[in-house]
Order: sequence, then C-alpha cells, then structure tokens
Amino acid sequence: MRNLRFYIYTALLIVVALLTIPYFCDLMGILFLSATPILSQLSLYQWVAVGMVAMLVAKRILGSNFGWLETFSHELTHTVVALLLFRRVHSFHAAEDGGLVSTSGSMGRGMIPMSLAPYCLPIFTYLLLLIRPLIGVHGIWIFDILIGLTLAFHLVCFNNQTGRHQTDINRYPLLFAYGYIYLARLINACILLVAFFPGYNVFTSIWRLLCAWYDNLLAIGAWW
Repeated sequence: MRNLRFYIYTALLIVVALLTIPYFCDLMGILFLSATPILSQLSLYQWVAVGMVAMLVAKRILGSNFGWLETFSHELTHTVVALLLFRRVHSFHAAEDGGLVSTSGSMGRGMIPMSLAPYCLPIFTYLLLLIRPLIGVHGIWIFDILIGLTLAFHLVCFNNQTGRHQTDINRYPLLFAYGYIYLARLINACILLVAFFPGYNVFTSIWRLLCAWYDNLLAIGAWW
C-alpha cells in the first residue's frame, strides 16, 4: 500500500511539473525576452534585492546566533504546516544544535508536505506578501526590503539544511523527496515573481498560476 501511495504521489509530481515548467518559461520570456528593456523589468525587484544583500550582511553580524534562527525557522515551518493540516502540536523545541516538533496523526496522509516544507516553503516571505497589498504606495519599498531580507534568509536555510543527513528527507525515496522539494521551489518562484508585477499581488499571482495549470492541462489533453 505504501509503495502504491508513492507511485501515485510520484505521478502527481510529474503532472504538476509538466504544468509548471511551461509557465515558468513564459515568465522568463516576459522578464528577459519581451520588448520592454530588461533593466526596467528587473527594477520591479530592486528593493527586494537590497533586502537580500542586507540579509547577507546581517548573517555575518549575527554569527553563531544565525544557526539558532535557522533551526527555529525549520521547526516553525513544520509547526505551521502541521496546523494547516489540522494536526495538534504537542511540543516544539529549537536549539542551536537541533530541534524537534511532535504532532498528532500517523506517518501517512499529510506527512509529506509537513516533513519537506522547511526545505521549500519561505513562510516569513509569504506572511509579508499577504500583508503587502495593505501597504501604501509610498512605503512599499521599505516593505519590499523586508521581503527580500526574509527571502534571502530562507534561501540560506534551504541551502544549509537540504541534504541526505536530514531524517525528514531520507525517510522517503531520495528521487521523490528531491523532486518534491525542487518542484515546490519552482512553484514558489513562479508565485513570487508575479506577485511584484504591476497590478498583481500574492493572491492574484496564485490565481494566475492556477489558470496556467488549467490551460496547460487542456493543452496536454489536446495533444494526447
């Protein structure tokens, strides 16, 4: 039964990848191949880039404390996704040398998103993106710096924490686990890129992604 479940999950990953990759390529075309100058397009992310550079500076200043922040973020992401999946959280522990979250439920349904979320879900960035539409236009640049700061923080965490040494990852077939993680990162990239387009926000960005999936699904169906 467990092998059948992973065959189904793997098939879903392949389908979602086939729906997402063409959309990501379209976004790259909009940013780099359209008639609009590239620098003008990339200026949408200029303050985000400033925040990302600020994060690299802050990492040096924080020193060893940054390791605790990484662990705290890791365990907090487990916790947030567990709550979203209606699991009870029994305990939460984060220390510089490691952490642990204990939740209700079995190792089956819902376990994969909860286990692998810390390697692909930038929760602080999404929290700020949810609030961003409420910020006035004159202060949006400050908010974008904060978004860039959190995004760089998560990227550092993803880079440092993703590996076969993680029990969250090696409890699954590695090809499946890494496929899930990198596909989720690609989906996040699609959402984050569009969230800064003029007239868009994180909500309309997600809707645009869903519409692209639907269109690509119809295209695949027509091709078959």
